[in-house]
Amino acid sequence: MRVDEAFGCVRHAFETGRMPSAMIITGDIRGCAAELATQILQLIFCRGKAPPCGSCPACNRIRCQTAFDVVWIAPEKKSRQISIEQIRERLIHAVTQTSLEGGWKAGVLVGADRMNASAANAFLKTLEEPPPQTLFLLLTDSPQNLLPTILSRCLRVDLHADARAADAPWRGELLAILAEPLPPGPVSAMAVSARICALLAGMKQEAEERVKAEAQSETGLDETDEALSARISARYREMRQALLIALQDWYRDLLVLRTGEAGGLLRHPGSLEILRPRAERLTLAQALANIAAVEGIQRQLERNLSEETVFAYWLDRVVTGVESEKRA
Repeated sequence: MRVDEAFGCVRHAFETGRMPSAMIITGDIRGCAAELATQILQLIFCRGKAPPCGSCPACNRIRCQTAFDVVWIAPEKKSRQISIEQIRERLIHAVTQTSLEGGWKAGVLVGADRMNASAANAFLKTLEEPPPQTLFLLLTDSPQNLLPTILSRCLRVDLHADARAADAPWRGELLAILAEPLPPGPVSAMAVSARICALLAGMKQEAEERVKAEAQSETGLDETDEALSARISARYREMRQALLIALQDWYRDLLVLRTGEAGGLLRHPGSLEILRPRAERLTLAQALANIAAVEGIQRQLERNLSEETVFAYWLDRVVTGVESEKRA
């Protein structure tokens, strides 16, 4: 779902008095997910004639993350986790108090999947009985790492990768790799894995350069401690997740075409001429299994296994629909 589509649905719920108390927004937590969260908060806090106006003091405070009744929580300390102290002392304390402006209160968890076990359980208790006129927005690029009990109590909104990811240099290279008619098997899987890992290596370097530049700007010092390393690691995981989403979208497109749906639903419409014949060579069961296989990549990476091994293992198990293409 695009940001504008998702916001339209939330606006309708708000205007009809059916606003959910909690939403999980999946996507780039610094990009499309953050953009949607800002728009939703501006909608409920705006004091303009046609909310969200985007220019009133309330909308400006939302944009700057300085609104009186909105608490922003993000991973801190060396562990880059959201701690129970953050949940209890900042989030829960704030939303259980009277609104300073006499209206809504909101809590935004940026990287909600980074809550440690104690923090997640503490948050769950508040989520089960939220105070009136309170909204929780959980931004994550790894919803599978959230407690199932939290997932079940939230409205989930899945966003497409934002424009920055769509224009990223690695995206074209990834699609070029996927478009090649490589036959299945361990050797080919290892070759593809090595090329994808080369893209990831470039992302690691970019993440390091960006975080160090930000740290230099923030402190005036060239930080080299564990906290900086943790920040680099967290930023890289965000960037890697964008690649995994693009990879998953490729196999989703094959499933869409295999079910006979129109090409207008594709995430990679520019690759339609390659995707369509491949989809025709797949069974529906194979197309579904492919998506499950790609989802397995994320689970294995969370266990800190070798990226090249993980990609090779799972790509060796997907059915690409290129066997007959290779023979032809």
